[in-house]
Amino acid sequence: MATLTEFAQKRSRMFQLQALGFTHPVKEFHDLLADNSYAQALAESCAKITADSCQLPSLQAGFAGFEADYIHIFQMGRGGKPIIALTAGDHKSLNNEQGRPEFMLVYTGWYKHFGLKINEDPNANELPDHLVCQLEFMAWLSHLENSARDDETLVRGYQNAQRDFLLRHLQPFLALLTAELQNAAERPRGSTFHLALATLTLETTNTLLQQLDATLEGGGEANTTNETDQIAAVNLWG
Repeated sequence: MATLTEFAQKRSRMFQLQALGFTHPVKEFHDLLADNSYAQALAESCAKITADSCQLPSLQAGFAGFEADYIHIFQMGRGGKPIIALTAGDHKSLNNEQGRPEFMLVYTGWYKHFGLKINEDPNANELPDHLVCQLEFMAWLSHLENSARDDETLVRGYQNAQRDFLLRHLQPFLALLTAELQNAAERPRGSTFHLALATLTLETTNTLLQQLDATLEGGGEANTTNETDQIAAVNLWG
């Protein structure tokens, strides 16, 4: 029987593609949507995660309209603020009344602990709690799991980290976004593409959580983020 780690690299690819779908659109990405290349690549990468259909709706709008709808929903749709924020800290039900710096420290702690640094490019506008960053982090953890496949202890640690991050951060955020996108789809300029992508992402992560639980034999959560200060002080790759 195949193990979860045997599909870790495909899982990493899946999370990368899902992250790409939530970035600010560019013409090149729209072309991949138009010729169905993106949908096919995503379906292939998530095939080992879930047996459910990975189909995305056919693209209706041209690039200008697609980008305009993205800006309207996720950036400046209501009084210069997003109708649906792709940053977790902008959702009161997720930030638990924490201040922005304290909330962001949780995410930067995770990323630094596993060797990642925040992009300091002034043109990069994704904050640490942005959905794109969270999905890319899951891709990185899956990549690390694949790279450590000959070391059972390391593999188990990376699997525990994936489960913890899903449970504590990404899953609640995806559930909230999917519900908000569903509500937005009932109004003018709702994005059927991003609703379908969010729904698919939530379904695949739900299935992955079940697989991780089964692989880890229902063990307790890994102690990866109990001490934020200690975690933030570690950078495995310098």
